[in-house]
Amino acid sequence: MKQILVATDFSQYSNIALDRAVLLATEHQAALEVLHVITPASVDALCDFLPDSRQAIEENLTNSFYSQLYDFADRVKSRQSMTIQPRVRIAEIETGIIEAAAACDADLIVLGSHGEHSSDELFVGSTAENVLARETRPVLIAKQKADAPYGKIGVAVDLTERSAATIRKAGELAPNATTCLLHALQAPNHERLRQLGASDEHIKRSRSEFYDRAVREIGKLIADRQDERISRVVELDYPPAMIRRWTEKLHFDLIVMGKRGGRLGSVVRHVLHNSASDILVVG
Repeated sequence: MKQILVATDFSQYSNIALDRAVLLATEHQAALEVLHVITPASVDALCDFLPDSRQAIEENLTNSFYSQLYDFADRVKSRQSMTIQPRVRIAEIETGIIEAAAACDADLIVLGSHGEHSSDELFVGSTAENVLARETRPVLIAKQKADAPYGKIGVAVDLTERSAATIRKAGELAPNATTCLLHALQAPNHERLRQLGASDEHIKRSRSEFYDRAVREIGKLIADRQDERISRVVELDYPPAMIRRWTEKLHFDLIVMGKRGGRLGSVVRHVLHNSASDILVVG
């Protein structure tokens, strides 16, 4: 990891993202770009009240936010040596974030869990979901105070090839953390099978075979890893419920999930909105 991009609107929620991004940049000796996006709508609102030209208003706004970002960079660099690049863009928020990530070739994008007004769902909501849906780079949603590097990670996996990439990204982000692979097995509904004429013995045998196959396939994901810090859990359950239960049981500070076919699935959306842990979504 060489380049991290973190977006901020100077709210308490984005401060959590800033702290996590600084910690990660320090861990990985990566450069950090700190971005603030000015929306055209906010410029429009000022144009209605100020006599200055739009160009002058945009310039004054940009300079003002650059000043805040440089103050932040100076405070961080006074405590530790690292490369921080402030950046201000005028764009729609999600577009500004995606374009900035492409411009600096970010290995990771870090966002806060809410924006300045949480009811606006600036980050966890339509904007974040649009960034996550469009962006192929890993995106980290920071929710918890960044007191220490990630120590316990839960990685949601399935039986597709993309799970290997999800596990690899988790390891790259937090190489010293313990990792638990979580697979929620959704077997055919036994009531429906019974209605179709299957016997209880056949249903029981089929579910057992279904479970055993899943255990073998998940085992293959870590077969070449001689690492006692990697464990696995396979259960017949609804995925969000399983992730929530094991997060509470093992106290994950990070949940890592992959997108389904380049788009956000319902499970990712559910965890985004309901988990208290930080969440890394891998494209």
